[in-house]
Amino acid sequence: MLRPRRALLIAVAIGVVLAPAVAGAQEVGSAAEDLRGNDVTYEDGALTQRELDDLDAAAGRLQGTDGYLKVVVLAERVTAFDGADDYAAEVRDELGGRGRVMVISPDEVAVASNVDPGDETRRAEQVAADKLNSGGSLATAVVNAAGALGIAGGSSTSSGGDDGGGGGFPWGLVLLIVLPVLLLLGFLWWAARKQRARAAAVSAADLGAGEAKVRDAVDVVANGLLELSDRVDQPDTSEEARHAFRQGAELFTTTQDELEQADTPAELEAVYPKVVEAGWHIATTRALLDGQPAPARPEPELLFPRPQYPVGVPAGGGTVSGSAGGDMGSPAPAPSRTPEPHYRRPDLSPWLTAAAMAAMTMLSNRGMSVPRTRPAMDDDSFGSWVGGLPAGPSANGRSRSSRTSRSSRTSRSSARDRSAPVRRPSSSRRGMGRR
Repeated sequence: MLRPRRALLIAVAIGVVLAPAVAGAQEVGSAAEDLRGNDVTYEDGALTQRELDDLDAAAGRLQGTDGYLKVVVLAERVTAFDGADDYAAEVRDELGGRGRVMVISPDEVAVASNVDPGDETRRAEQVAADKLNSGGSLATAVVNAAGALGIAGGSSTSSGGDDGGGGGFPWGLVLLIVLPVLLLLGFLWWAARKQRARAAAVSAADLGAGEAKVRDAVDVVANGLLELSDRVDQPDTSEEARHAFRQGAELFTTTQDELEQADTPAELEAVYPKVVEAGWHIATTRALLDGQPAPARPEPELLFPRPQYPVGVPAGGGTVSGSAGGDMGSPAPAPSRTPEPHYRRPDLSPWLTAAAMAAMTMLSNRGMSVPRTRPAMDDDSFGSWVGGLPAGPSANGRSRSSRTSRSSRTSRSSARDRSAPVRRPSSSRRGMGRR
């Protein structure tokens, strides 16, 4: 008889020791006592500090004259009561007065109320469970449940907000106002960009045409030297014709050296008048040899035309006037400057044609000093090279920020969003689930 009695005593002792460990975590009295001074109570490990702060702020806004709303957040599923709804009812009874107690456990949401009808509490449970299962925060679930109960300060699930606040931000109104402005700004930016691109293309064409003028002028002088070199050596050639030929030949060799050193459009433009003058000396030689009067000294044309601005817009900016005299109110962008080419970068000399190379060889044979230059560039190479000049050196150093990888922005969800079990309303439990 001693052995069964001893076994019974041991079992009772074990039950006495373990009972507080099982039920203490969800003890009604301690929860109600904490809720008398706070709107939210919780088990250790059930909340982060940020979640607690958000819940405190949200629940504080939901206390009204028709009754309180208290929130209990559990770290473990309810085991010592007949589900979360029974536990919520026990806590509300312990608190007394008029109000609601909302219990959120890892697998249930329950609302106990002596203010609201049963269908509204079940609706509130469903709304809160849906919000949590879709990744919403605890604070938002509480606010949405309060909205389903008709509590002032609560919000409906249609607001979609996750800030624990009220009726949501009027994004539709903001888009209605801001979107047309953004579209207008986008159109103006696109139009300005297109105009700048057209201006750049015109500038590039002008630049290439100016360089072609230099090459053509050099070629004219070189062919003239080759054509007239034998004629000026004839015994009956006048000294005036020989002098004009020598001046043209000397100026030709000088300009070849200066062209070789020119590296920018401004430097090329400074040499160009000398090339024109050398051509004038050769034209004078030809005229004198043919018994004609010497031609007038030509005035070099502008090698690179200056940027042209729209009518009515000063170079410093301004506004464009419409055809009817109205002010359009926006400054017309000036043609953008094209990247400046560097003429010394190519391996071949763009100004030394085949005729120029032959002319310098001829002048060297006549005892004249000729400069050292890069090899001659043929016409095909020059045509391709001129077309690519504007995108030359500066394009290589251009920043390509639009292609740089940008750091992605990833919204971080809490551990609850990634691994939280699916919650269900307490009222949805059936059969064996009610234990």
